[in-house]
Amino acid sequence: MTAIEAIPVRTMTHGIVPETARELAVAKVRSVLGHVTRPVLSARVTLTMSADPAVAHPAAAQASIDVNGRIVRAEAAGRTMRDAVELMADRLRARLRRAVRPRFALWRHRPPLPRG
Repeated sequence: MTAIEAIPVRTMTHGIVPETARELAVAKVRSVLGHVTRPVLSARVTLTMSADPAVAHPAAAQASIDVNGRIVRAEAAGRTMRDAVELMADRLRARLRRAVRPRFALWRHRPPLPRG
């Protein structure tokens, strides 16, 4: 068992959400967390399926990850729960990449300001 598999991904559902969507969301979040080098303290996923047929994107997926005390969130909506989970995982990957990189790395390659 790896360290990422040891982190429990808490899941919550609202509406009629298939069990396969719940398993997919947990797998996607664990896959994304496999690339994080800092300690992950908690992970939570919320899946919501709207019962209203008039909603264009009835499926919604949200993730909240605590990375060493910093909360990183991502959410997405889609026509199907699979679409919402895939998009949420992509957004989470991008936000984690931005959140965990060192802040000074942004300044390291900046040219010096002209004097005078």
